Amino acid sequence: MDRVPPHIPNRAKFWREPAFAGIEMLQATYRTHRFPPHAHDEFAFGVIERGAQAYLDARGHRLVMPERTICVINPGSVHEGRPALEGGWDYRMMYVPTADLTNMLNRERRPLRGTLHFSETVIDDPQTMRLLYEAHCYSESTDIHPLEKTSRLTVALFQLVQRHAQTVSSFDALTLLPGAVKRAREFLDAHFMENPTLDAIAEVAGMSTYQLIRVFKHSVGLAPHAYLVQRRVALAKQLLLKGQPLRQVAIEVGYCDQGHLTREFRRFFGVPPSRSRRQ
Repeated sequence: MDRVPPHIPNRAKFWREPAFAGIEMLQATYRTHRFPPHAHDEFAFGVIERGAQAYLDARGHRLVMPERTICVINPGSVHEGRPALEGGWDYRMMYVPTADLTNMLNRERRPLRGTLHFSETVIDDPQTMRLLYEAHCYSESTDIHPLEKTSRLTVALFQLVQRHAQTVSSFDALTLLPGAVKRAREFLDAHFMENPTLDAIAEVAGMSTYQLIRVFKHSVGLAPHAYLVQRRVALAKQLLLKGQPLRQVAIEVGYCDQGHLTREFRRFFGVPPSRSRRQ
């Protein structure tokens, strides 16, 4: 893991790995970037290459992700991140949908009974860390055969799950939300590209606007507007990875111009969209 000179600014690049179900990959250097509260629909697995990241979840739990450790974030877990040291941190992340991870495991052993869950956010396991790191580096290379990329990712993820994951009784997190919040969230998921008003969301939920803001944030971990922005930025990233032009993406996800999308994208990822895609 090479050291990065201190003059390097925030930088990040995303790509998809077609050799492994098209999962999303990220390699980033963050000197000063601070992530706003957000959650991932997928499992987020990563290796801290340099420095350390400070992590805070929606329940107020704080911890530090130091160099040469594995970081794991379960789907739906609201969290934020910032530099834990003056020089920030470098890391490599992969975002693996639950279905893809479950399918891989089911092919290798008896079908899972329950839902995968990692109880540790920071894992100190040098051998598995090295497997994840090398698999990620191989994915970044254009000179490696897809078969080797698939093999390395499979071995690394299988060992991570075998050593550190548990299964819990299957549940749909959305069904555990209060009925009003569930209706509001489903409405936002269906209409986040259309600039829904707070009144419209509150009407669907069957409560006042003030009640909606308070109960939604308590249950989901984000205020309705923050949830809407997160959904927009996540979709924008997917469309950009497919090669769609920035102006078209901005309109498609609900922004009136690409400047608005660029500002929100930079807030979430530390770099503008034009600098995030691997060429």
